Amino acid sequence: MHKPKSRLDRRHQGNGERMIAKKEITQFQLIFLLIHSQVGVGVITLPFDVFMTAKGDSWMSVLLTGVIIQMAIFLFGALMMRFPSSHLYGIVQSLFGKWIGKMIVILYSMYFIAIGGHILAKFVYILKAWMMPQTPAWLILVLMALTAVYIVKDDLQLMARFFVLSSVVLIGFIGLAAYALKDANLTFILPVGTNGVLPVIQGTGEGLYAFQGFELLLVIHPFVQSGKKGVIKAATIANIFITLFYSFLVLTCLLFFSPEEFKLVPEPVLYLVKAFSFRIIERPDLLFTSMWIVLVASAFMNTIYASSLGLSNVMNSNKIKNYVIITACLCFLLAVIFNGNYEVVSISRIYNKFIVFPFALGLPILFLLISIIFNKKERGNSG
Repeated sequence: MHKPKSRLDRRHQGNGERMIAKKEITQFQLIFLLIHSQVGVGVITLPFDVFMTAKGDSWMSVLLTGVIIQMAIFLFGALMMRFPSSHLYGIVQSLFGKWIGKMIVILYSMYFIAIGGHILAKFVYILKAWMMPQTPAWLILVLMALTAVYIVKDDLQLMARFFVLSSVVLIGFIGLAAYALKDANLTFILPVGTNGVLPVIQGTGEGLYAFQGFELLLVIHPFVQSGKKGVIKAATIANIFITLFYSFLVLTCLLFFSPEEFKLVPEPVLYLVKAFSFRIIERPDLLFTSMWIVLVASAFMNTIYASSLGLSNVMNSNKIKNYVIITACLCFLLAVIFNGNYEVVSISRIYNKFIVFPFALGLPILFLLISIIFNKKERGNSG
């Protein structure tokens, strides 16, 4: 005979339902969450990074990178279809068992911590070079870490709402870049394809870092109030926007700087804005940098949320607040250690070649292949 639920059981069930509802975000919010996971510290150096490989055809490398990311999104979608209610950390434990799965989860948590530390290190280096040369690096890092912890510690919904509101800064990015087109010189990118196909393909490797963050889709998809087709649609919209946004920035810089000048400007987007002169705004580059700080903060929030969720999963905890603080502190320590120009450049090269590709693309695709070969899927999922 079925035993009726007690008042305590009903109260706990209500609390659980509220907890789940608190985490859920809409399909619309997912678009902005994914956009902010990708647009961050690398946006002002992307044109230079890709130019050093693909030269005048850099914009084609960015478009090709967007196509590669879209293919990855479809593959991620196939994995999500097999595990519709499990995030990345639950998927790996379903595929490899409890202990091996938790080891992989710890590796992914360390991966996101490495991303967060790299974001902070690059952020503080650029900010001190352009806006706050006399401000101690540790103070800038503390302010960024505290801001991120304050937003992330509560719930995913609060993060998503913040990202939707802060997306207004993207309009400023596009507007200032578009203003530079009045001085565009089309001859700087002509003839198109003069360097051949190989440099364009090689340029996608440099572009992949700027697109990094799309793998967050596998972490947050169970919390979206939509079917998996809707989730894939939202991710596709976000990827199209990011691809066009990055391509526009890269193309604008290519049309503004000559190939000889490009080699001398490691942060071309900031140099681009600094060249402007407005009657109302004396230093538009400072305004631009202020908007960029918001984007860096958003990207950093996403990394510490993903890492904290992984650590809480390993510890079988439903509360990530304590892990958010731990993760932010670890990112802070990494940024303090690697905050010089040489360290940032060296770590960026290692990070781009040996960390981003395996964790963002390689392992998720491997998980999909394993699930197909061994016919592993979520229980009750017959689709």
